[in-house]
Amino acid sequence: MMRLLIISRTLSVCALALLLCAQPTTAAKLNGQDKPKEQPKISEDEAKALQKINAAPNTAEKTKQVVEFIKKFKKTTQRTKLAEFLSNQITAEKDANIKLQTAQQFIATFDQPGEAELVKPALIDAYTQQGKFDEAFGEGAKYLAAQPDDVFVYAQLGFAGAQQIQKNGPTWKHTKLAAEYASKAVELMEADKKPAKTDAKFWADFRNSWLPRIYQANGLIAYFANERAKAKDNLEKSAGLDQYDVSTLALLGNIANDEYNDLAKKYQTERKSDILDKALAAMDEVIDWYARGVAAADGNAQLKPMSDQIMEQLKQFYGFRHDGKMEGLQALIDKYKKPAK
Repeated sequence: MMRLLIISRTLSVCALALLLCAQPTTAAKLNGQDKPKEQPKISEDEAKALQKINAAPNTAEKTKQVVEFIKKFKKTTQRTKLAEFLSNQITAEKDANIKLQTAQQFIATFDQPGEAELVKPALIDAYTQQGKFDEAFGEGAKYLAAQPDDVFVYAQLGFAGAQQIQKNGPTWKHTKLAAEYASKAVELMEADKKPAKTDAKFWADFRNSWLPRIYQANGLIAYFANERAKAKDNLEKSAGLDQYDVSTLALLGNIANDEYNDLAKKYQTERKSDILDKALAAMDEVIDWYARGVAAADGNAQLKPMSDQIMEQLKQFYGFRHDGKMEGLQALIDKYKKPAK
């Protein structure tokens, strides 16, 4: 009877990078774009104040100017336009501290029904960037109760939640909500439910880039919940959409490694040939996923530590299956590398 190699899984899953799920709108100047045929009349003082807002150099200053404008011109006909303009500006802000501060100022100033909703996704994003997950999920729950089809916020919180589950384990306090939001994001994207007022091209680009990431998040959440079959299904869907994401490939290799080790231990006890065949098939799957992971990381200096870790275990498995020889391993890796442009 052959004795199977037992290799404990030691690969760490590469941290998922949170990407801003910004609303697909572009902050336009308050004057001179898409003007209706007849503009509401405004005073000379209002016109000058609007020009001052346009000239403000950054989000914080624009917010300050808008707040002053609303306080001074309480009956202005420009309120709706200002709310849309400033919410777009805040949403596009990259500095999380400024985004949070200006979003809070917006909410305090634009207090009419429906106005605060314009900037809530930016507020939620700022909280997640700052690691304030109680606030992010608290605001997210209230916002999504009112906006149940906002795929951007579902994706944002589901993806961020997967990161925290990876760091803190499945007992993390917002695990249940993160799992629900990640699943809902996949559901909406698969149904191609483009949100209203969303540019078609932006939606197509967002969906194409984020669907594999949200499948990855679903897989990661399931993996840490010990739902191996669900994790594998989601991760394989992610890999099918993005075959060069090293985190996904490494995690699929880890799952196959877990399956192999279970079968290897079972074989050591029962010594049945069908178990041996399954164990070797699982080992071949580990080799394949890890080879794909090494190939996907090729040429990326940031991924080299992870690639080296995958390669170390890949060599152990490959050597076991090929009598200790490495001939053919590099050719297998090369097969999975990105084609040269």
